[in-house]
Amino acid sequence: MRAVLGVAALIAFGLGACSASDDGNQVAQGGGGGVAGSGGGSGGGAKSCTKDGDCFQGRYCSVTMTCVAAGQCGADGDCAPPKFCGQGSSTCLEPGACVTDQDCAAEQTCDTQTKVCKAADGCGQIEFTLTQLPPNVMILLDRSGSMSSGAGGDSRWNVAKNAIQAVTTTFDTQIRFGLATYSSCLLPGCSAGSIVVPIADSNAVNINGFLGNTIDQGSQNGQAVVGGKVQYLCDSGLPETSTGKSLSALVGEPSLADPLRTNAVILLTDGEESGSCVAGCGGPCGAQSLVLQTPSVRTYVIGLGVNSSAIDTIALAGGTTQALPANNQAELNNAFNQIAAAVAICEFVLNNAPADADKLYVHFNDNPAQIPPDPNNGWSFDPTTNKLVFHGAACDDIKSGKVTDIDVVYGCPGPVVR
Repeated sequence: MRAVLGVAALIAFGLGACSASDDGNQVAQGGGGGVAGSGGGSGGGAKSCTKDGDCFQGRYCSVTMTCVAAGQCGADGDCAPPKFCGQGSSTCLEPGACVTDQDCAAEQTCDTQTKVCKAADGCGQIEFTLTQLPPNVMILLDRSGSMSSGAGGDSRWNVAKNAIQAVTTTFDTQIRFGLATYSSCLLPGCSAGSIVVPIADSNAVNINGFLGNTIDQGSQNGQAVVGGKVQYLCDSGLPETSTGKSLSALVGEPSLADPLRTNAVILLTDGEESGSCVAGCGGPCGAQSLVLQTPSVRTYVIGLGVNSSAIDTIALAGGTTQALPANNQAELNNAFNQIAAAVAICEFVLNNAPADADKLYVHFNDNPAQIPPDPNNGWSFDPTTNKLVFHGAACDDIKSGKVTDIDVVYGCPGPVVR
């Protein structure tokens, strides 16, 4: 199966000077037409059907609309993914497996001992799953009373809600978002923030459902309800911009502690933290604590209606150099999009470990040119976690959609053309 951004890659096993086969896709070939008669004669002798009841006992109605013997298959659709229907054996097989030579791609043969397809030049081939790893990103949103102030024709709170809706919806399948707000608006003030929507897959609907129930008005505890909506901004009369405490509260947070994934925080604030809330560990201290933990968590910072120089130190301590300023809806949307694009979506995990990471070769879009093992503009591999990460230009090409196929080849360089 092609690694169409994040599902499969081909690993070719072999020794010495050899090249990977450049031939057809076993999965695609498994659905070939000549197999349909496997359950009751070949070719046109197969009994037509629309449901299992149309077939004799011991047979079922294949996706080919012909009756097939139990335990056999007529096409790939009869098999549970990622298995395919062997063209020669008419049985469901794991990718790369075979019973006869006809189960293999063109110019490959079935190894009689291992029952694995191998290339004619002796460089055997095995296909295995390459799974893309969306990063974990916690949005940490300032809910202080000043978020009711204006920002380009609307309140800062509404502008923030709109921007979060846009970025979470756009990147819903590429980033695992969560939402935390700060402070928690608890007495005696300066309370740390709290997670209101835990990080999860496809989480845009939950995050925006929560924010959609809030309005840009303050209340003493941030929980008063008017017209069925929560006056969510904290207007306790006490210091409430507890940036450092809120970042520190995320240290050790399990949903940001996945060693396989990139883990990050996006801090959106409209001002410097309250001096009385620092208590020995302000924003830079909290961000540094996150980036120094294992696994490391970077903090990206957006300043809404505030000069970014006032909060640059938080971004610098959090491993992201400087804050991004925004004063209206368009600028805030752009800031979120920049960060979403910067957060790694170029991470994959291999389901099997190569015997020797030095014999890995990577190709994009069937191009014979290799993508180099380069931590700046190529790829790196962690044998401990089986994690393959693309960097620089290689990652940019993946994120831009230029890369539609990734081949990872073991032992022998060269893409595997389907």
